[in-house]
Amino acid sequence: MVEKEIDSLCSQYGLRATNLSEITLDINLPDPSLESGFRKLENTLFLPLSDDANAVSSPSPLAEAEPPAYIQLVLDPEKASADYLVDFLNNPLGRKIRKAWEARGFIRRPKSPAEEKLPGSEVSEGPAFPSGDAIANAYADAYDDAYADTCAGAGEGTGVVVISGASDSFSALPSTVDLNSLSHSRLYLPDLQTQKEILMVKGLISELIAQLSVFECRLSTYPKNLAHIEEKIAHIREAVQLANDSDYVLELIRRGESKKLEFKSTLRMNLMSGKPDWNIEHAVLKTLVAYLNTDGGTLLVGVSNEGEVLGIENEGFPNEDKFLLHFKQLIKQHIGLAYAPLIEYALVPVGEKKILEVDCRKSDEAVFMTPNKKDEEFYIRIGPSSERLTGSKLLEYVGRRYNGNGHQ
Repeated sequence: MVEKEIDSLCSQYGLRATNLSEITLDINLPDPSLESGFRKLENTLFLPLSDDANAVSSPSPLAEAEPPAYIQLVLDPEKASADYLVDFLNNPLGRKIRKAWEARGFIRRPKSPAEEKLPGSEVSEGPAFPSGDAIANAYADAYDDAYADTCAGAGEGTGVVVISGASDSFSALPSTVDLNSLSHSRLYLPDLQTQKEILMVKGLISELIAQLSVFECRLSTYPKNLAHIEEKIAHIREAVQLANDSDYVLELIRRGESKKLEFKSTLRMNLMSGKPDWNIEHAVLKTLVAYLNTDGGTLLVGVSNEGEVLGIENEGFPNEDKFLLHFKQLIKQHIGLAYAPLIEYALVPVGEKKILEVDCRKSDEAVFMTPNKKDEEFYIRIGPSSERLTGSKLLEYVGRRYNGNGHQ
């Protein structure tokens, strides 16, 4: 599941999934002769052997830790920023990836002496994990044997950790790290420039949070500044709201379609013929009616079934206002303005494109779609699809849901 999430993210942003071996020049294991267990090198990532510990980019915080608790990855400065990768591996998706590494046996959690003495510990998976100088020396010996030849090119800018052909040497490693599998695990990683820009923006966010704290303090201390602070906060709120809308929609897309979430590539345009098509509009309208008649939901127009953001640019409207007016007219003509308050919609920027986000609340009465002046159609949500009810099934559903007071 984690790899699918990574693939979805990469597809969403036009990126290629990478792995640690493509961005790593060298892997170092703890050295018992060093205070923190590692040399101070440029652009390094210290990867914990436990998913609940934080990755770090400096050996300083490791001085208090047992040397075997981390391994050191020297990253190619032309491909990856250690600070970015640390931030990524400590965020929810990064921790999910690290937890998957542990679940698949690429990294095994070191046991503390206390854990070794717990009842039942003798049936734990794998051999017991020693601590202190013994394991550090074992790592050092294994490093000498396993990496002297296999990391050929390390430090020469190859960007690849050569592990193949070293199976005999790797047998000397303690069973806590499967470096071969770990280094070939997939990661979600934007290009280096984007990594640096993300770090810069996160720095700006930290500054903004600090400034908001100052505003909060001044409100109590200097109430005469209320109008000025209120104006500043309004501007900040507006900007943040736009960013949150985009992030929220991207998160919805990553979740995929469900009973309360559906994607439509277009509002009216048939992508095969390149012409407006009533059948496309009908599919959009029946989804909205089904949401109203069930438990509500969200429709994203401009997103393919596979989660690709297509945008509304191909709908054939001269501008966004005309697009929104057409959508409003569809609701008015085929659902009814009486139900318009239950349907909220807005254009949301996603990357360089815009999609239509439509949020529906459930109705307290039955809602019918009128494809023409003579016919009425009733839909409900069943799983990730909208199903039409007719005849006795329609009467039963309306009677049960609306206590006989629905639209008959």
